[in-house]
Amino acid sequence: MFSVRRTLLAVLSAWHGLAAAKNLCDLAAAFDVIPAARRFGSGNFAAIEKLLAPLRPPKELLGTLLLGAAALEAAAATGFALDRGEPAFALSLTLFGAFAVIDELMADYQLDETHREILVFVLLAYVVAGRDRPGERSA
Repeated sequence: MFSVRRTLLAVLSAWHGLAAAKNLCDLAAAFDVIPAARRFGSGNFAAIEKLLAPLRPPKELLGTLLLGAAALEAAAATGFALDRGEPAFALSLTLFGAFAVIDELMADYQLDETHREILVFVLLAYVVAGRDRPGERSA
């Protein structure tokens, strides 16, 4: 039987999973592991590079940051797919909340706007379907 909660969790799982995959493609292209993966990439490696350019971090650190974000996205996608709403929402909200804070710190208001929109979307999804309710969770 379909429910709004299960449908929303499936959409969030697919969205986070796709974001993780696109970020991994971006990494594979940025480090010339699979240059052809660039066409499937997210563009987030270049965005991180531009955002943190004033700090001049090494490319490997930028890659580690994006890999960490992809790992959190993949973990959230898995949580949503397995109907583990609380931890999946916590991961997603933490990730996009951290992005919004970093954007504000680095005064990148274009990225900040995007991350705030995603943060609000995830918060609204949590209000609709977030809390694990006793007896409603699928086995």
